[in-house]
Parts: sequence; C-alpha cells; structure tokens
Amino acid sequence: MEKTVAGNGAPSTITLSCPSGIVLDGDGNLFIVDKDNHRIIESGENGFRCVVGCHGKGSAPNQLSNPTSLSFDSYGNIFVTDRGNSRIQKIFFINIFL
Repeated sequence: MEKTVAGNGAPSTITLSCPSGIVLDGDGNLFIVDKDNHRIIESGENGFRCVVGCHGKGSAPNQLSNPTSLSFDSYGNIFVTDRGNSRIQKIFFINIFL
C-alpha cells in the first residue's frame, strides 16, 4: 500500500506492510502501526517519518517485533503493544520529538 502526501517540500511516499493501527495525537498528526515492517510511522505536515523501530525488527529498546497497536498518555508518550517481544513498549516524548 502506498500513499503520497504533499508537505512543505516534495511529496513523500511510504510503503506499509500490514498496517494494524492508527492514532491521531493532540496536534492532529497521524501515527501508523506498520506491523510487518516492525515500526511506527508519523504522518505530519512534512510527510512521513519513522519514529520507532526505524532500523528493523528486534528486541532492543529502540526496536519492535510485530507491533499491533499504540496509544498516547497525557504527556505525549507512546505505548506500543510489541507482540513479537511480548511487551508493552513505552517511548518517551522527549526521545521522539527533540
């Protein structure tokens, strides 16, 4: 599945493999659980970017294995159900956006 969006620069395209969840944050950015690519993608005004699991499948703190859903807490931290690693992974706001 491909989707093209126009941001401030050239349009960007991303290929998803078995997207399993979507959530909007408080600023209206769309976050996509890309299950079979083992990552979380953000779609904002500048297009797509990987925010978690950007370097492939694994069990390190910055990796995921078959994530299935996500949620935000009131501070903007992300909680991801990381099915392949049998854990709930918390990604702190400061690590994502700064």
